[in-house]
Amino acid sequence: MADVDELRGYLQRAVAELRETRAALRSRHEPIVVLGASCRYPGGVTSVEDLWQLVSDGRDAISPPPAERGWPSDAHAGGYLDALTEFDPAFFGLTADQAVVLDPQQRLLLETSWEAITESGLDPSALRGSRTGVFVGSMYNDFYYHWRDRLPQEQGAHLVLGSSTSMTAGRLSYTFGFHSASVAVDTACSSGVVALHQAVSALRRNECDLALVAGVSIAASPAMFDFSHSMDMLSPSAKCRSFADGADGWALSEGAATVVLQRQSDHERGELPALAVIRGVAVNHVGGGPGLALPATAPQVQVIEAALADAGLTAEDVDVVEGHGTGTPLGDAVEVTALSRAYGAHRPADRPLWLGSLKSNLGHTQAAGGLGGLLKMAMAMRHGVIPQSLHADNPSRHIDWDRANIRLVDRSIRWPAEGRPRRAAVSSFGISGTNTHVVLEEPAPDVAGRRSSVARPRYRRARFWPSGSAHPTENDR
Repeated sequence: MADVDELRGYLQRAVAELRETRAALRSRHEPIVVLGASCRYPGGVTSVEDLWQLVSDGRDAISPPPAERGWPSDAHAGGYLDALTEFDPAFFGLTADQAVVLDPQQRLLLETSWEAITESGLDPSALRGSRTGVFVGSMYNDFYYHWRDRLPQEQGAHLVLGSSTSMTAGRLSYTFGFHSASVAVDTACSSGVVALHQAVSALRRNECDLALVAGVSIAASPAMFDFSHSMDMLSPSAKCRSFADGADGWALSEGAATVVLQRQSDHERGELPALAVIRGVAVNHVGGGPGLALPATAPQVQVIEAALADAGLTAEDVDVVEGHGTGTPLGDAVEVTALSRAYGAHRPADRPLWLGSLKSNLGHTQAAGGLGGLLKMAMAMRHGVIPQSLHADNPSRHIDWDRANIRLVDRSIRWPAEGRPRRAAVSSFGISGTNTHVVLEEPAPDVAGRRSSVARPRYRRARFWPSGSAHPTENDR
């Protein structure tokens, strides 16, 4: 009898360990729900709905720099945000002295984070003390370098705290009272989606219960435009002709986007909204490729395959890719070659992969570009429409599109579900050599219709901008 009891105990422990192992394996690839989001992009975009309206209308948001910047009259056209100098510091518990030298990147992160939380059906004040992680991608802080020698010494401390890269994440965690990881990421153009990858990993490892993910890039001076021009990366016409004939460089732009993430298993136990589901995501580096800042085909293929493997899906399961699409002949050709090998070669000829890029509308929003592409694809799945990629009337002659089994979205097309969830993928490649790819799926129909009932914030903005004087002046406030 003792032997039977011992055997029974052994089998019970073995079954329990097997269940734990299976649960651990499932959690490594658990889908992650995008609850809600907010953003700022050129063309007056201040919400995800605004972004969808812009791409649905086929608008190009490139313009001369706003007069409020005070830049030289010959400054380059680009994708500029409106009212960058305006802010409501009191709403976020800041003083006027702090606000004047607060990097607009941090201002936008505060605003879009608060809005993204409310769009997720959550009250920001109720999350204080929660296990919410913050993961922010950015790529430079020219606000600091532009103003550090122009301000009096007594404003220096506020300037350092107001423009430090680490504070892009730290200030959010402090302001909202979050107690989980707070991480700032800089892999250049891919920073936003690399931050997303870190957040997904943290959620799957149960290091946090919610995650705030953001990407932001702002030009506080013409420096980055001048640098890009000197490197022959800017399009002379300021048009980003992604994957099209006549592509001659990018238009440099600004942007900010924030999304809120939750494990699917937690989401299923509640009634929160859902914008999209992240099925898989991967990150890699070009390694010993042709050059640190040059794209390479093989690593792009590998990161796509890794994201599909993480999602447990095949190339045929994805309908459309939101490409990196910088509008350079070399970069576009390398990207399509990689997409052809990873996607085109593994799907029937009558179901080619659709390809487009938000950069054709907005220009290159840098660290905010990948998350912008994610929001575009999330809304495309919601509306069942793949929006047109602009300036794509003539696909690049340097690419054999039929052989690649890829079609450029030169006009908006209907996107039927065809008996399974719609799925899209987003590529984001950094000039640092860091590549990312994320696979998205539309939420279940009963979830997709949910909307937040939490009110969006109402700001009382005023002008806050450095003047070089010892104290804020009437022009600053």
